[in-house]
Amino acid sequence: MTTTLTSGRCARPAHLLPWRRPNRAMYHSPTGLVHLVASLLALASGAVVFFRPKAGALHRRLGYVYAASMLTVNVTALLIYRLTGRFNFLHAFALISLTGVILGLRHAVTRRPRETWLLSHYYWMTWSYAGLLAALVAESGTRLVLPLLRSHGVAVSMGLFWTLVGLLSGVVLFAAQRLINRHRPA
Repeated sequence: MTTTLTSGRCARPAHLLPWRRPNRAMYHSPTGLVHLVASLLALASGAVVFFRPKAGALHRRLGYVYAASMLTVNVTALLIYRLTGRFNFLHAFALISLTGVILGLRHAVTRRPRETWLLSHYYWMTWSYAGLLAALVAESGTRLVLPLLRSHGVAVSMGLFWTLVGLLSGVVLFAAQRLINRHRPA
């Protein structure tokens, strides 16, 4: 059995790395399945909410679907420890996302503070969607790119994994920042 360095302190057997396990399913537990379904529902409802006219009944209804889906995504993310076996920075991002969805929803429901609630709601919710897109791209990239690299004889390590996650997420968040600022409410 070969080992691959996962950090400066410890090594993990290569067969335990996420992209080397024999089970190639897109989900690995009931929690993972709920996380996947909620993510897809959040992606779909969020796209409609963000690309359709605002303030109507459809925006409100689908906004609640999006918020409920994101709450589910974040809670289930906090229950998934398959990658490292312990709390890691991805869980911290789930907590940040959870906070953003709650604050965005709070501003829309309470319409407070009166002068800035709309802008606050816009920023919290658009950044939560940007985070969801960044997670989608990073997850898809690692599930597709890393096995492809490995099949071509490239040594795949946790360092490469985290580098790919960071780069893919960074590109999405950079593009999102430009779009969010361009389309913000007046």
